[in-house]
Amino acid sequence: MTMAAHSRNQKKDYRSVFEAAMRLSSEEQRRLRDELAKLSDVHLVAPANSKSAKLEGKALADQVRTELAAGKSETTSLDDAMQQLRGREWSS
Repeated sequence: MTMAAHSRNQKKDYRSVFEAAMRLSSEEQRRLRDELAKLSDVHLVAPANSKSAKLEGKALADQVRTELAAGKSETTSLDDAMQQLRGREWSS
C-alpha cells in the first residue's frame, strides 16, 4: 500500500529521495516515472548497460578525476568546483 503525506517544510536531499524510490517495487517505480514525466520535461531512463557504454563511462570518469586532480589547488570540494563553474545558484 502506498501512502502520501504532506511534506511542507520538510526539505529532502537527493540521497534520501533516491533511496526511498529504490525501495519501491518495479511496478511502483514505473508508475513514478510515468507520473514524473507528466510534470516536467525531465525524463528518467535506465542507463545503457552495454559493454561500450561501460567503457565510455569509465573513460569519462578518468577524465573527471584527471581534471579534479589538476585543479585540486584551486578548489577543495565538489561544491567549490561547481560553484566556480555554475555560480551561486549551485549552492542555493
